[in-house]
Amino acid sequence: MVCLNPTDGILVLPLAWEPSFRQLSVSQKNQIERQIISLLQNEGFHKVEVLDRLDYELLKEGIKDLNDPVQREKLSSKLGYSYLIGLTIGPTRVGETWAYQTPQEAYDLAPVPDMEISSILRMALISTETGQIESDFTITSTNSGLTTSDEDGGLDYQNYAELFGVIQHGVAKGIKNLVNGCSC
Repeated sequence: MVCLNPTDGILVLPLAWEPSFRQLSVSQKNQIERQIISLLQNEGFHKVEVLDRLDYELLKEGIKDLNDPVQREKLSSKLGYSYLIGLTIGPTRVGETWAYQTPQEAYDLAPVPDMEISSILRMALISTETGQIESDFTITSTNSGLTTSDEDGGLDYQNYAELFGVIQHGVAKGIKNLVNGCSC
């Protein structure tokens, strides 16, 4: 169990490095990185940054390979960042945006259209000193849409959410769980 302290520096691993984020645009990835920083700052963490925004500082300290334990440890000892946060997107699902069942189909209990949009997000907190994963969990986010009936008794199914919004919601839940689960 890690005891995450607001004085700990936290680096976010760039989403562009993670192949599972290829389904999002560059703008969306940047927006999620800013969201993570903002959420952590709102929780009282002041030293939070995306790793690839520290190019000068990393080169100055000779940090070129995070897989090298000596170089990775310098993130903590020289730059003051105790943890890395890494994210991956697992399976996603995007159902229909709109469907309609006639009154007869609704009466016959026809199968309900798949309107759900969901994502599974994995978040890991990694110690820069040891390289060990200190916290690792999965967040599932879904948006099921809504159903309304019309005056004839038919059912109108709608879901205009986007996968990006569902992922953003998962990120917010994940940061909240991380801070709550690793607080002392």
